Amino acid sequence: MSKQKIALFGAVGKAGGNLMAEALDRKHKVTAIAYDVSKVNIQHHNLSVIYGHMINKEEIENYVAGHDTVLAVHEPLPVHPSEHVKSIRAVIDGTKKAGIKKLVVIGHPIHRPIENTMEFYDLWKPIILAQQEALKIFQRESLLNWTYIYSAKLEPDTRTGRIDKQDKMFMANNNEIKEIPVRSYASTILNEISVKGRASEFVLNGNGLVLQPQMR
Repeated sequence: MSKQKIALFGAVGKAGGNLMAEALDRKHKVTAIAYDVSKVNIQHHNLSVIYGHMINKEEIENYVAGHDTVLAVHEPLPVHPSEHVKSIRAVIDGTKKAGIKKLVVIGHPIHRPIENTMEFYDLWKPIILAQQEALKIFQRESLLNWTYIYSAKLEPDTRTGRIDKQDKMFMANNNEIKEIPVRSYASTILNEISVKGRASEFVLNGNGLVLQPQMR
C-alpha cells in the first residue's frame, strides 16, 4: 500500500477524527484543515494542523496544494442543507485547481442516531435531498477520481409511520455504487483512498467524442 499525503477537512468531528487516526495508523501523512485547531487532539509526527474552512475554492486550492488526496467530511444539516451542496462544488473546484485527481467526500451523518418517528423522517428529508443533489454533481464530474459516501433513503411505513433502522450507507465513485456498513466506515474509506481508481475522460473514436473510463 503506497503512503500518501492526505488533506483532511472536518477533522474536529468524531467521523473526521476516526478517519485521521486510521490514516495515521496506516502511515499516511495528514494535513488536518480545521476551523478550530485547538480541537484536533491528536499529536503525531505525520500530522500537520492548519486553520481553514471548506467554503471558498481558491482557499481550498491553497490548503490542498501538494497533496495526493483530498478527504473531506461535510455532513448536511437540516437547517441549511444547501450549504452542503455549495461546499461540494467548492471542494471539487478547489481540488481540480490544485491539480489533485483523488477526492473523497463523506456526506453521511455517521454518528447521528436514527429515530423511528415521522418527525425524524421530516427532519431527515432535506439531508437526503442535499446528498442526492451532491451525488448528481459528482456524477457529472469527469476529471476527478472521486468517491462520495451518502445516506440510504429512509422511507417510513405507510401504516405505522415508523422507520426501519439501517446500519448502512452508500459509497459511489466513477464506476459503481455499493453499500457499506456504518460500523467499519473508516477502514473502508481508507481502503478506497489506497485504490488506484478510474477517472472518466473524453476520448475520440469513430463516432466522435465519447465518455470513456481510463486508468490513472
